[in-house]
Amino acid sequence: MTQTTVHKILDAAVALFAEKGFEEASVRDITRRAGVNLAAINYHFGSRDALVQAVAERYFTPLCRELERRFDELAAERRGPEAEELVEAVILSMLKAVARDPQGISLFLALINYAYQGGQDDLRQFLLRRYASAFKRFLFHLRKAMPRLSDDEFIWRCHFLLGTLVLPLSCHEVVGQIEESFSQSRSNLSLTLHRLVPVLAAGLRAEADMVNRRGEELW
Repeated sequence: MTQTTVHKILDAAVALFAEKGFEEASVRDITRRAGVNLAAINYHFGSRDALVQAVAERYFTPLCRELERRFDELAAERRGPEAEELVEAVILSMLKAVARDPQGISLFLALINYAYQGGQDDLRQFLLRRYASAFKRFLFHLRKAMPRLSDDEFIWRCHFLLGTLVLPLSCHEVVGQIEESFSQSRSNLSLTLHRLVPVLAAGLRAEADMVNRRGEELW
């Protein structure tokens, strides 16, 4: 077994996880696609769960490396970044991280969804441990940009931010068709995501008192 075998397994896992999902793609499917024997995954990765973590590293490592670089640039300017700059940094870093694979966007989305599932504590803890520095720096800067929000409101806004990215990422082809029917033009994914920046920033900044009052009226 060589390093080439590791790359074959990872490439096969990326393709099959994108096609079938993380739960449906079996070890047998992956080894068959990679053209290696059935024991290769355990030999090189230790387990199927460890293979999933290796796939996560394929995207999260370049994403967080790019985020750290952008945070360093912002720190060099000696000022607190605005919410728009932080959201833009995440989007640009994500697009750069997934660019190497044709199915990178869909797989990255599926990976986030998979990590959020109830039975994936190990994967969530792995991501938090492995990429704690970048996550914490992002939350630190974003928290400073949202000083009026309570801690619990801030955390929910962060989850809403992540969720709002799901539609244009997972359904971009469908949304593009709707756009084309109205305007005879279609935006590429990069432009669509950049259009999200002011929407997400405005949502993050929304006054909590107004939101809470509206919630009380509804319930």
